[in-house]
Amino acid sequence: MMKKLYIIGIVTIILTACGGSTGGGIFSSGSIDIKEAKATKTVSIVNEDNAPQCQVNLQVKYMKGDDEVAKNINNAITERLFKMTNLTVQQAVDSFASYYTHEYQKNMAPLYREDRADQKKHAWYEYRYTIETDAKRGKDNCIVYIIDLDMFEGGAHPIHQQLVMNFDKKTGKQLQLDDLFVQGYQYPLNDLLMEELRNITKCKSLDELHEQDYLLTMDIYAPQNFILGDDEITFIYNPYEIAPYSKGNTELTLSYSKLGKLMR
Repeated sequence: MMKKLYIIGIVTIILTACGGSTGGGIFSSGSIDIKEAKATKTVSIVNEDNAPQCQVNLQVKYMKGDDEVAKNINNAITERLFKMTNLTVQQAVDSFASYYTHEYQKNMAPLYREDRADQKKHAWYEYRYTIETDAKRGKDNCIVYIIDLDMFEGGAHPIHQQLVMNFDKKTGKQLQLDDLFVQGYQYPLNDLLMEELRNITKCKSLDELHEQDYLLTMDIYAPQNFILGDDEITFIYNPYEIAPYSKGNTELTLSYSKLGKLMR
């Protein structure tokens, strides 16, 4: 088995922030402006022609400004993406790219030198790490921050994940389920999610869901990964969370009218 490159830090080299904000901001008031830190870096595993490469491509949006709201949001973003705190987004992105590509060369070059005669193993060493982000307005003018992660580190297939963070516009606090629902919401919410899963899969029972490879090793649950929309909440399950990789993402959407008294 080929050893994996496990990333603890987070990095990007060639970082450029956009010269200006995107118009007047994502809200009509223009009180919150968005900037973007970009980074791309490509390195070869060894200094040889046609050697495998590691490609890092990061596009990380963040909140412009030094006020407490912007600091809270940006700190939460860098911690979620890079496990880093108390750094600017620029510093965190720059650190990640440098660290990731350095660890790739350090850890994978010795293995590649042993395998390079076998052309079938060449693809094992073609690494990539891509992050794209977006920010939009959600319920009550909250900020919905969406992260699309695409990563390949020599396994059987790439890893694709969509991660969502919802922020209170006034405080910059990240909103969790406990902030949105009344005490004791878990079981009723799970029942609604199970009903929606049966609806979208056209399954009438848990056994039928099992036949379609859903919930084989876990019970339904409400993830903290959700989009707080104007009229509904969309819960996002990434591959392996409630279904195998082949199913891709599963999205379950519940309207606020259906959630009813469960909401605060």
